[in-house]
Formats: sequence, structure tokens, C-alpha cells
Amino acid sequence: MSRTLRNLVAISCAIMAGQAAAADMDTRPYLAPNVNYTFTDNDWGVDDAIGFGIALGKPVSESFNLELNANYASHSTNVTGRTGTLDNTGLSVDALYFFNRNPDFAPYLVAGIGGLNSRASNVNETNFAANAGIGFMKMFNGVGFRSDVRYRYTDNVGYTPTINPGDWIVSAGLVIPLGAAPVAPEPAPAPAPEPVAAPAPAPEPAPAPAPEVARPEAHTKIILEGTNFDFNKATLRPAGKAKLDENVKALTQYPDINVEISGHTDSIGSAKYNMKLSEKRAMTVKKYMESKGIAADRMTTKGYGETKPIASNKTKAGRAENRRVEIEIMN
Repeated sequence: MSRTLRNLVAISCAIMAGQAAAADMDTRPYLAPNVNYTFTDNDWGVDDAIGFGIALGKPVSESFNLELNANYASHSTNVTGRTGTLDNTGLSVDALYFFNRNPDFAPYLVAGIGGLNSRASNVNETNFAANAGIGFMKMFNGVGFRSDVRYRYTDNVGYTPTINPGDWIVSAGLVIPLGAAPVAPEPAPAPAPEPVAAPAPAPEPAPAPAPEVARPEAHTKIILEGTNFDFNKATLRPAGKAKLDENVKALTQYPDINVEISGHTDSIGSAKYNMKLSEKRAMTVKKYMESKGIAADRMTTKGYGETKPIASNKTKAGRAENRRVEIEIMN
């Protein structure tokens, strides 16, 4: 195997070992058509060429995708006295390692093995090939764009003498998920109680006074976990609204209480993106409580982004704790 490919693989492994796992992700399979340009090794004796390819892939963990990748390019000969073309058709199984699953920018490393069929006037054979490289993916309204650069090593091509060419391939294309986007299921409704015979009507008792809510102590915090919001959005789910309704009761009974509403995220994604999302979620909570009759001047909002974690961002459970909104009683 060439020194260039060995170096790429070694660098890839070192970087992968130092990165934290990614956040929640879209697990649907996808197609990834692309256009590519091959900078050929001089040993081929052919020109560089534009080609095309397609991959069928599937996320298999928080950090890895697996793909079946096919590509094709036709090269014109550049050797004096020789005519015709060299058609290279590659097929490989590739692993992609993602540093994060941020839809705005998700960089990855890629490595794979397979075969390369080379067809020309003086050769028609399939040989072992391996590739390694680096790229990135970005999502736009459910469809992604990605681009990468790879080094491909091919073993023992049957020229006279035999060659072991190393080519650079630059590609750009789309990522098209297959199937409907996943939607978090709403909790199942409680079963209806069994009907019972109605007893004889009794005299109506005097209405009981409304139960008094205990005044919460200053600096008490009510926490809404990230699961109370739609994924990667600032939309409250029914469970989050139910939890807020309990807090509204106390604020209604004690109109002198003021609160601070603060939004927090984990460390996945850019700091700027996380700050913006935390501010939106804090404002969503404030607007909901306003709709329940709490005066706006009793509530302040602030987004802290990823700056105030309460658990480790190196584990999935820790990141889930850090994705939250806190309502703190200020007096």
C-alpha cells in the first residue's frame, strides 16, 4: 500500500480517537449521487477526467455511516503512439466517521476497500483498491449537499510492467434520504375507565375552596428537559406545556414573584447556533406563560447556549441533561 494512503489512514484514526460522540441523528438510509474529478497517477498514461458516482448509505451509530459506493470515469490516453480510452469502474464499501451531526456543517473522515475494474485496449481486469479521505455534509430542508476529497490506491494493475497507481478524486453531490422523516410519537392516551352504574343523586355539597399552592422558595428552579421540545426546534410539546401549567398556578397565586427563564444546550454544533436555539426556547416558554395570564414584566429571558452544562457532554445521557430550560424563582 502506498505511503500516502497509509498516512491518510493513520491521521484519520488519530483524529477519530480524540473526538466526542455526536448527538441525535436521522437514521434513514439515503442515496448520494455525485460528480467527481480524478487526478490520475502518471503511471496510467492517461489524462485526468470528469466522472460520476452514486452511494447507498445508512447511519449505523451516533458517529458512523456505512456506504456501498460505485464510481466511473473514462480517461483519454496521453501516450504517443497509443489511442483509445481507459475506463475505470470502482466499487467499494466505505465507513464514514462524523465528528458531529450538526445539520449546518458535519465534517467526516472516510475510508473504504473494494475493487477497481480497468478496461482498455491492452488490459481488462479487476484489482484490489482502497481509499481514504475527508469531507463534509450540510442539510437544506431535508436534502443534503456533501463534498469530499479521497486518495485511491489500486494494487498490481496488469500493465507491462505492472503498476500500483495512486489517484486523487474530488467529488460533490447530493444526499437524498429515503422514506419519511422520523417523528417523535406522542404518549398514548390513558385507557377510558370502565363504565359503572350511576348512584342515586345526592344533595350538592357546598363548593370547596380552591387548594392553596405553597409559595415556592427564592431561587427554586423548575427544569424543562430537551424532550419537552421538538428536536432541533423551539416548539413546546404537550408534556412541556403540562409542566409549565403547574408553574403558572404558583405565579398566579403569588403575583409579586418574578422569574428568570434561561435556555441551555449541549456542546454539539457551533456555539453561535446553540446560543440562538437556547434564546428561542427561553422566549417560547415566556410567551406560553404570558398566554396563561402571567405579566411579561415579571419574566426575564436569557440564552446561555452551551456555557453552563450540569453534566458531562461526553456521554449521551449527559448531553440530554444539558439540553434544558430553567425557570428560577428570583424573590
